[in-house]
Amino acid sequence: MSSSPLLLLLFVFVYSVLVAAVLPFPAEAILVVALVLPSPLFVSIAIVILIAATGKAVGSLVALRIGYGVSHSSPVVRLFERVPYYRGFKRRTLTDFVRRYRYYGLVITLAIPFLPDTAPIYAFSVLENRPALFAAAAFVGTVIRFVIILVIAGGVVTAGT
Repeated sequence: MSSSPLLLLLFVFVYSVLVAAVLPFPAEAILVVALVLPSPLFVSIAIVILIAATGKAVGSLVALRIGYGVSHSSPVVRLFERVPYYRGFKRRTLTDFVRRYRYYGLVITLAIPFLPDTAPIYAFSVLENRPALFAAAAFVGTVIRFVIILVIAGGVVTAGT
């Protein structure tokens, strides 16, 4: 592989880290990189998916560290506990969902196509702090999401012919 494909794959990784940690963009856009890699398309797609999922796992760990740390710092907790809507939302909605579905819920939310990843990642990071499970859920959810996108895109291409 020349340096150009390696740079593209590095871009895939960095973009995926940023999408998980800070950018509210859909991750699916990165799949177009597979179209310009020199490998056969199915190999290029697999490589892009694995690198993007790894980047998402790393980015989720960054988000976990930030989200869990901030949500458990005394000044932030005191500030948000003064907002009645937040108290009710955290206790009833967010806490119940995360406790009920655990890491399966994170996998499911990250598998939803075109949903920005930052929201569910930070929502789960507020209440959970198990890095290995968090990263694994982000990885698996990302792979499932990309497979769903490929199935949909394949169906659209097939229907158009």
